Amino acid sequence: MKNYVIKYTYIIKMAWIHALEYKANLYVGLFAIFSGLLIEYLIWKQIFIVQDVEYIRGFSFRGLMAFIFLSMIVGQLKSSWVTSIEMIDEIRTGELNKYLIRPISFFSYNLMMFIGMNSIYYLGYSVLLCFFPFFFPGLILVSILNIIGFILALIVSIYLSYSIYFIMVCFTFWLHEVRALVIAFNISNLILSGQIIPLKMFPASIVSIIHFTPLPFLVDFPVGIATNQYSIDVWAEKFLFAICWCLLMTIIGKIIYRLGIKQYGAYGA
Repeated sequence: MKNYVIKYTYIIKMAWIHALEYKANLYVGLFAIFSGLLIEYLIWKQIFIVQDVEYIRGFSFRGLMAFIFLSMIVGQLKSSWVTSIEMIDEIRTGELNKYLIRPISFFSYNLMMFIGMNSIYYLGYSVLLCFFPFFFPGLILVSILNIIGFILALIVSIYLSYSIYFIMVCFTFWLHEVRALVIAFNISNLILSGQIIPLKMFPASIVSIIHFTPLPFLVDFPVGIATNQYSIDVWAEKFLFAICWCLLMTIIGKIIYRLGIKQYGAYGA
């Protein structure tokens, strides 16, 4: 167990070294969030003015901006599509061989690399989150319990997101090129997980379908906890469903990976 921890901790350290070479990624990410928020602000401000209302689907204007702002940050922290593209290339070019001849897991290695590479985002956004209670008083992270719940839900979101991407990556064994599938999922995920528009804004019929998928746990659930959209009474049930989805996606991913390895040619495409 000790060697296992040391091995994968070292992978995160390597990723840190690599990530620190590209500090501009953090600035670009921050710019993307602020520019996206500005666009959302202008659009929703006009909607509230035209409709002449104080609340839309239970959201005040400030409450909606707080929800969207945090959703954009969570969406960027849990997105692992860049890592997925690299994993696809490793299967296509035969670089997967190094995982087969060494005591290291393809799944775990790339999960640690993803966490390490995004650590610079975690640090930057953590500082930003500290100012949220001042920007949106009474709307975001109103108690210690909300903070703890948000962190736990975010961890689940990151792992669940990676597990879903891993399943899509494993189809490379048969299809050889699934980058279009990953990108298509990433684009649809922006909307269906609540990253751009809160799920409460969707028609009830669509929301009922989305709730049968793991998508609500990627963005809407952690942000809902942070913004007090979910009462503490439903946290346990939500976390149970989220963890079940994590286990299910992990099992499916392992099954597909093992089936793929059996017919893997071990040479580049």
